Amino acid sequence: MSISYYRPIYFRAALFALAAGMSGPFLTLYAIYLGADPLELGLLQAAINVIPNVFQLPFGRLVDRFGKRKLILYLGSIVYFSIFIPILFVSVPKQYVLLLSIQSIANAMITPAYLSLVGEMTTIENRASTMAKLNLLNGVGNLISTTFTSFFVYMYFGNSKIGYQFIFLSSLFFGILAIVSTHFIHEPKVKVVRETLNPIKDLLKILKGNRTFSTFLLLTLMYGFFMSLMWPLAGLTLAKVHNAGVLEFGLVQFFSMIGYIFAQNMFRRIFDQVGRVPMLVLARFGLIIFPLSYAFSPNMTYIYLASFLGSIFSALTDTAVLAYLFDTTPSGQRGFYTSLYNLMAGVSYFAGSIIGGGLYSLATPIFGIGASLQYVYLISIFGRGAFAFMHQKLVETRKVQTTLTKALLKELHIK
Repeated sequence: MSISYYRPIYFRAALFALAAGMSGPFLTLYAIYLGADPLELGLLQAAINVIPNVFQLPFGRLVDRFGKRKLILYLGSIVYFSIFIPILFVSVPKQYVLLLSIQSIANAMITPAYLSLVGEMTTIENRASTMAKLNLLNGVGNLISTTFTSFFVYMYFGNSKIGYQFIFLSSLFFGILAIVSTHFIHEPKVKVVRETLNPIKDLLKILKGNRTFSTFLLLTLMYGFFMSLMWPLAGLTLAKVHNAGVLEFGLVQFFSMIGYIFAQNMFRRIFDQVGRVPMLVLARFGLIIFPLSYAFSPNMTYIYLASFLGSIFSALTDTAVLAYLFDTTPSGQRGFYTSLYNLMAGVSYFAGSIIGGGLYSLATPIFGIGASLQYVYLISIFGRGAFAFMHQKLVETRKVQTTLTKALLKELHIK
């Protein structure tokens, strides 16, 4: 396909990233500003990361059976960005979590429609490289919007409610532009699958019939649990241990996006050369940098450095996971399969987030804040490392042209 064929979806990805980058990094900080406790922060992470995955399954079925991906993308985006209006007026954490939960349901409409659209627009030959470009645009958009928001709010509003209202209004503005840009995306004509895939009755049939997919699903479930243990504690560590505010949260996101963009730009050509499995093992093992740094960093400088390095592996993970997921799912049913994948991932994220927050709450009266945080982070580190290595058991879906080491050295211009 020509570049012009993909240009509209690239444009939409950039605008959506600008909208998300305006508010995404500060959602947890605003909850802390409203007075959220560790349990409410765990519920917040569940609302952001779990609810979309749970509701993607019925919406994924709708995408496959109805076939109107752009229409579903429209509707979900309208609801998603409209929620920022009532968020402007919340005053207690529970109201905030409820509104973000509704927004997450709308996100559950967007994700399977968008991923199904991308999956049908690409082929196995260009899928990973196209996803890398989309992720690169996502990183650039997030970087620009987060950097602008952080410094603008810090300089003119400080840590005030007006500053947060500016953040949410900015997201709404760019969200409207992203909605409009959806009109120009070329939706391929795909045969609508009339077979009924029931998420309860047919789950075992699906898992038995596609062993490659089911193995990947199981590893994701276990890895996701240990990965998400630290999620409710990351923002708490920044705010309570390092006294971070809007500027510091923004800088964490800034360095994260720099690392993300660097990885997508530097390594996007190797995804279709080295195979999916080696990249998955490397990327998911590298994510231990996050809990390691949050557990032992003496100041924010180390957090910034870890954010840069860790986001390199985040970028590799995002592209490798989606490429492997699309490779192992049948055309015409990707909405359902990706939703099933995200549902199972969401279950593990929910369990990890709640248990992570609960472990911290139980340990704090005994060990204190610092030691309790380290306790949970260490569990996350060992779990991530163990299940990352187990990804070597996955079936390779892409013909390997060279080794990962050779490809990396070539991209880094090291002989």
